[in-house]
Amino acid sequence: MSKEVLSQKERYQYLINARNFHYENFNKWMTYFYVAIGALFVGYYNIASQKNMDKEQIILLLLGYVASLFWYWASKGYYFWNINFITLVNNCEEKLGLTKDKRVYFVFANKKTQNNYISPTSGANISTSKIAILFAFIVTIAWNLLLFCKINFLYKLGFDLYCIFAGALGLTLILSIVIPEEFLISKIDHFPDLEIDQKK
Repeated sequence: MSKEVLSQKERYQYLINARNFHYENFNKWMTYFYVAIGALFVGYYNIASQKNMDKEQIILLLLGYVASLFWYWASKGYYFWNINFITLVNNCEEKLGLTKDKRVYFVFANKKTQNNYISPTSGANISTSKIAILFAFIVTIAWNLLLFCKINFLYKLGFDLYCIFAGALGLTLILSIVIPEEFLISKIDHFPDLEIDQKK
């Protein structure tokens, strides 16, 4: 074997290890979010009906919203990096000279087997990463709705639920555009962009 093939094999192993490390860390990070968001909800629920606790309720709702927003962004970030690693591994398999039917990250055993959206006991081609992102987004909107409803009630602003929902959704989307891109973006400018076609 040539040195180039050996280095490609080593690169392949590094990519697999990096992808697995990223996956394991993601699961740890998600656990932190689940625990924090659950604890904040329990705290809020315990004081929600108590009088003279309005400031505390708003603080817990705000913390719940912020924690959920970070969870949502972390889920989106994981998906970005996961797709990157899978694309790099797939590209490396191609450079190793493996035919399409021999590549691990490029083939399915059988796309039609266990791909049944109706049967409650069968599997289906559904992205669990996208479900996690969507669930985090819904939880984030729910915290924001609770926060806006509480503020609306306390200050007698008179907004109806449609306006509150629109405000909660709008604020979350605006924050999701401004904050991650400005402050949370991974520094990847110095990485070369291989511009690998991900639709192969």
